Amino acid sequence: MQELPDLDPADARPVNQQIADRLREAIESGVLAAGSQVPGENTLMARYGVARWTAREALASLAGDGLITKVPKVGTFVRDQRRLERRPRRYRRRKKAAGPFATDARTAGMDPDIEAESRVIPAPVDVAERLGLEPAAEVMCTRYRFLADGKPIQASISYEPRAITEGTPVELPEEGPLAGAGVITRMDSIGVEITRVVEEVTIRPPRPDEVVSLEIPSGVHVFDILRTFASDERPVETANIVIPGDRYALVYAFRVTEDSDDPVTD
Repeated sequence: MQELPDLDPADARPVNQQIADRLREAIESGVLAAGSQVPGENTLMARYGVARWTAREALASLAGDGLITKVPKVGTFVRDQRRLERRPRRYRRRKKAAGPFATDARTAGMDPDIEAESRVIPAPVDVAERLGLEPAAEVMCTRYRFLADGKPIQASISYEPRAITEGTPVELPEEGPLAGAGVITRMDSIGVEITRVVEEVTIRPPRPDEVVSLEIPSGVHVFDILRTFASDERPVETANIVIPGDRYALVYAFRVTEDSDDPVTD
């Protein structure tokens, strides 16, 4: 890479912040491209004549912003800033069986992969309430981890009432003829027409297990999405979806309608 520029002697800010800005400028300008190695502590110490703590704090600032990531025993690298887009229109009915995540990943030029494990459990109290079930009614619980180009992008836990899917070809969401096709396509195949989707989005710090499974850098919060599919007023699937804030952009577009109409998503 090109040599990092000198610090401004008139800049009264702490030196670690100035060094972080020089690196940030190099990343944002493309001098340090995604995947390229970032100068390490020893290089920054020699270049700017600073102590190791100062160099370390400069790098920690960039890591906290989600711009770089450290690979143990290898080095520190610029993170790929490409984000998948999550749009309301992804819930349109599809003639093809590709699920929403696979479609989002391919649209972003990335190769999708899904890890999933399903098992029958009694519905937790909050899940039973969301699905309109009796307490402890049986549900199919499926835990997912979604990857793009081999990197974890999001995780989710899905719950479907066994009263709807038991004994059908789509009882296991990731097995059978419609494996991975998405909830709408799968439910259509058994005569359950989904007519309504509700998503509630909040932002929070990640939990320790999420930091590990989703490889979330320090300082990055997550989108916590509570989603429920319904056939008319009957809920048929609900899920807790967790997306690191540096992996996805939530994009919402609406058509303007008459005052008496509900907004309609594109």
